[in-house]
This record gives sequence, C-alpha cells and structure tokens, in this order.
Amino acid sequence: MQAGLDALPKQAPADTDWGFHEKELAAIQALIRQHPQDLFVQRYYIWAMGEPTERRKVIDEYKEKVARSGGDAQMAYLHGVTLIGRQSAESIKVFEGALQKDAKFAWPHLGLVELYGAPQFRFRNKAKADAHVKAFLDACPSSFDGYQHLARFSENKEMIRDGAANLRRVVEKRSDIHAVAAYQTLWDLEYKGTAQSEYEALRKKTAADVQRIRGLKLIDKKEWYETLEEGYKLANDQKSADWAKDEKERRYPSPWAPASYGKWSEDHKYPGEDAPADARRVYYTDLLAHANEWVQQRPNSTSMWFLRLDALSHIEGVSSTEIESAADQLLAIVRKNAGPPGPMSRDYFRIARTLSRKHLQSARVLQLGLKGQEQAAMEQKEYAILLSELNDGQMRSEIRFYELSDNIEAMRLIAGAHIELKQPDKVQVALAQMDEQLQELKSVAGEKKDKQKGYLSELSSYWGEMARLAVLQERKPDAMAFYQNALLARLDAGERPIPGETDELAAEAKKLWTSLGGTEQAWSMWYGRRANELAQSASLRWDETNEPLAAFELADVNGKIWNVEALKGKTTFLNFWASW
Repeated sequence: MQAGLDALPKQAPADTDWGFHEKELAAIQALIRQHPQDLFVQRYYIWAMGEPTERRKVIDEYKEKVARSGGDAQMAYLHGVTLIGRQSAESIKVFEGALQKDAKFAWPHLGLVELYGAPQFRFRNKAKADAHVKAFLDACPSSFDGYQHLARFSENKEMIRDGAANLRRVVEKRSDIHAVAAYQTLWDLEYKGTAQSEYEALRKKTAADVQRIRGLKLIDKKEWYETLEEGYKLANDQKSADWAKDEKERRYPSPWAPASYGKWSEDHKYPGEDAPADARRVYYTDLLAHANEWVQQRPNSTSMWFLRLDALSHIEGVSSTEIESAADQLLAIVRKNAGPPGPMSRDYFRIARTLSRKHLQSARVLQLGLKGQEQAAMEQKEYAILLSELNDGQMRSEIRFYELSDNIEAMRLIAGAHIELKQPDKVQVALAQMDEQLQELKSVAGEKKDKQKGYLSELSSYWGEMARLAVLQERKPDAMAFYQNALLARLDAGERPIPGETDELAAEAKKLWTSLGGTEQAWSMWYGRRANELAQSASLRWDETNEPLAAFELADVNGKIWNVEALKGKTTFLNFWASW
C-alpha cells in the first residue's frame, strides 16, 4: 500500500493547482476502490480534501461511514481526523470513543496528541499530549508518525531523548527512502534533547549520518536530497548543502517558481519604498526582465504573473494597455488555478489595487472589489470556525485585525471606483460601511503601536475618499477639512510619500487649498514642515512595547538555564539567532 501512496501524482510545472487537485483526488479514489479498508489511503484522501466545501463534505461522508460500520474504531478515527481544526471538542470525544472501542488500535492517540499538543488549540494539555504520544510509541515503536508528533508537540526532555534513541535504532537498520526521510525527525529530536554545549559532538554524529545516507545513492528520490541538505546544514557544511539543494531543484523543479527565481531574490533585495527613485527603477526593471522569463517557464504560476504585473505597474513609461493586458492574463491564471471555488479575496484585491493605483478601468476595479468583498465574507465565515478553536487570544485579535483591514481595503477600492464613475450615492454607502469597520479596527488595535499605525493608515484612506466625494459634489470647504484629516492621520501613522512618485493626496489637497485662497507660506507652515521632517527621519526606530515579557526557559551556549525570574530587575538584551 505504501508503494501505491508513493506513486500518487506530484504537481508538475505545467499543472494548474486545481487541475492537479482533481488529478490527485482521482488517483486516491482509485486506490480506495482497490483497498477500501486501508486506513492510510483513506486518511490521505481526508487530508487532500482541504478546500472548505470539500472538508464539510468529507465530515458528513465519514460520519455516515461510522454509522454504517456500527461504530468501528478505525472508521471512528478517520471521522475524528476530519473534525480536527473545525469541531475539535467533538473530535476528542470521537478519538476517546475509538480507544474505548478497541484499546489495541493506537492511531486515535496521535489525533489526541495533535489536539492536546498544539499551542494554538484551546484544548492544549501538555501532560495529556505526552501521555498519548507515549501510548502510541509503546504500541507502534517503528512508526515514524509517532516520532514526528513527539518532535512537533512535546517539550519533555526525557521523552525526547528516549524517542531519539529509539528512532535511531529503527532508521540505522533500514535503507529505504522513508527511513532516510525520518533522519530529519531524528535530528530534530536529538538537537532538542541535547544541551547546546554538546552540539559540537552531535554535529559530528550528524555528519556521519549524512555520509551513510549519501552512500545509499537514492538519486531518484526527492526526499534523499532534502535529507542531505538538512543534514549538511546541521553539520556546518554549507557547500554540500547548496549542492543537495541545487540537485533537488534541478531534478524536481518547483511547480510554482523556477530555481532562478530563488537565486534572483537572494541577490536582489527590494530596496524599500523609502529608497531613491533610481534604485527602485533599477530593481523593477530587472524584475520585469526576469519575470518575463519566469512566466514562460511557469505559465500557470499565479505568483510569477503577480510579479510581472507588479513590476509593470512600477516602471515609468509602461503603457496603460500593457498593464491592463497583464492584469487580464493574471486574472485568467488565478481563475484557472482556483477552479470552481473561485479565487481568494486577496487575489481580486491585489489586481484591483494595481488598476486603481494607476487610475485604470474603474468599472473593472469596482467589479473586482465587489467580487473580492463577496469572497472575503465567505472566507471569514471559515476563519470564524478556526478562531473558535484557538486558545491564543492575541492570535485571534491579530486575525481579526487583518480581516477588518481587508474589509476596509475592499470598501476603499469600491468607493474610489464609484467616485471615478461619478456615482456619489453609491460612494456614500461604501464609505458608511468603511466607517463602521474602522470603529471596530480602532478597538482591536488597542494600545499596540504597530496596529495603531495600521489603523491610522486606513483612517487616512477613509478621509481621502471622503474628500474626493466632497469634491465630486462641489462641497469644497468640506473637502478641504476632509483632506486635512487624511493628511494628519497619515502623518500620525508615520507614512512617507514614495520618493519620485506623485503624492496624490497632498497634491489634491494643495490644489484645493490654493483654489480656496490659501497661500504657499500657510501651506508650508501647516503641512509642509512636518511632512519634510518625516521624510528626512530615519526609517527604523526603537519602539517600546510596554508589554510584559512572556515566560521562557532557555539554555545559553554553556548549557546554563535562564528564565524570567533569573533576570528580574536587570536590564536584559535577548539576541535570538540560528544555531546551525
């Protein structure tokens, strides 16, 4: 059966995401027809059914199978797997029921490890997670799944060291590709269970492992190269790690990006919006030249087409027709990859944002904004299910902040399109919705400085659209007041106009100021000086979080354990760095 799973199709550069998804599902369903009782084939099928509507379908499918089986433990386990992350309280009951039905069937233990061990889940219980992973490994000491869960979820040093010793005995007796891949889990466990002061000896052990693995010469297996790359990194042999990475990319090219994209990205860091116009022009010109090659090499890669559109929209002198054509091509690719469920809201918004920034195809911006808004509403229903499962209040707040920001972005795009289409009544509806969302965004931002800046940035956009609506309605004094609010909010957010690009908000406000009889001197006193100070200030600065330091327990390079209590009352600088 493992051979059948290993032979499942892998996504190729010519595949669309949805086309591959259908191909993979068809192959899995063919395996299920051949082996209808096989646990691992059915579990793979459940994992493959990841799209929200598919996940709802597979939950119902396995609930019905449990009923038909009379509560069979294996079928109950599979039903529990479908519920993880969506109905986790019910999933726990299902797994526990399966163990009561058949105590010798160990797989429900791993489902419970995932639910009790994951930091983000509200059911987290370290002791229960450790108990279940131990129960599984006692029953299935040769199963790599158990050791993966131990490495991923346990913090028990003794269990980790014991698990590493047991796993080493298993992998050293085997030479198949699954055992080779399991070395990555082994190293994870060994480094977690070893004091940093003993890493040098452990690196030598890892180097010996890598030498053995390379001697197996499994050159037709992607996992061989991945394991060699990881092992060479841990052994501080970067040259050999680069060889393994290059060979993997040559033999098993990524379906989404050619290897040349990764190398180009490493050598060409985005200079930043604060960089001089010439530096950004050079960056985007080079990006476009390469993106034109990448879309030929990966014609169905959404990300490569996005890069091309982004580059075109930032290069001066590119025609409107060329940008519009690139947006058409990108949208077509996005839809092909998304399949029947349709593109994600972020894809609609990114295309709409580019066209809106260039003042192109207002009717289309409106259409994309409305479609993105509709899709975002569906996505947020799914996020609500996820949020209900989370234990971390801060994470819930973070997700909600970005949901609201997306909603406000959609309304800004819709309002802006209606303004350009001269539809003031519809603008007012969009801005009323935007104002309502802004109130919640302000509340969610709270006292966090980065979130406050995000809120002020969105607030500036709101006042900017309010000003443009007032101009459209020929209410010039109102428009001036709204422009002032927009500019002040932008200054408070610390946002600088992009060097070399027209600052449309300030230009529109100054034009209206002048038409109302305002002088250059007064404008400079009110806005110009502060804007110039901000433009000349450094882009990076220290921020005080004013939040308590989270509890931690960390070993230094000499193996000494440090925690919050040991540092109480001391000024402390924590420097986190990668040990490999």
